[in-house]
Amino acid sequence: EGRKGCIMNAFDFSVIEEHDPSVSEGHRVLYDREVPFEIRNQTDPHDAAQEVGTLEAIKVKILVMGDVANPLTLRIELTSENDLFFHFNHNLDEHGFRQVQEHQKLMVDFPEYSNVLIRMLNNCIKEPHSHLAVFVIEREGLARLDFIQNME
Repeated sequence: EGRKGCIMNAFDFSVIEEHDPSVSEGHRVLYDREVPFEIRNQTDPHDAAQEVGTLEAIKVKILVMGDVANPLTLRIELTSENDLFFHFNHNLDEHGFRQVQEHQKLMVDFPEYSNVLIRMLNNCIKEPHSHLAVFVIEREGLARLDFIQNME
């Protein structure tokens, strides 16, 4: 029994990690955790999304290409252990970030964006009663992630 534990502890997982398609282009993993998401569907863009969705643990990976302090690109991957067809990617470079920043009136710059996302995701794990990640799936495979903070 004790020897099995030693063998498992000695196993080198870096070989498996090298074959991870997420890092095949040179990205590095900054964040890799399951986060509770509320999944809502919005079939008609003119209607509001479902009021209440289903709560699900979503695996969130945040990857960076280049230096963390000055990244070239940032990629967010969302997958689900419960649904093998649930796979969403969001790729962003500095130019694309400026459009997001302007549209959403963000007060952070691109190099800080990953840290802000990580902090918000961790808040959803640590304080699920007050911090909520709502993933709204729209038509044609588009989706958006909303962070909601209850001030009560």
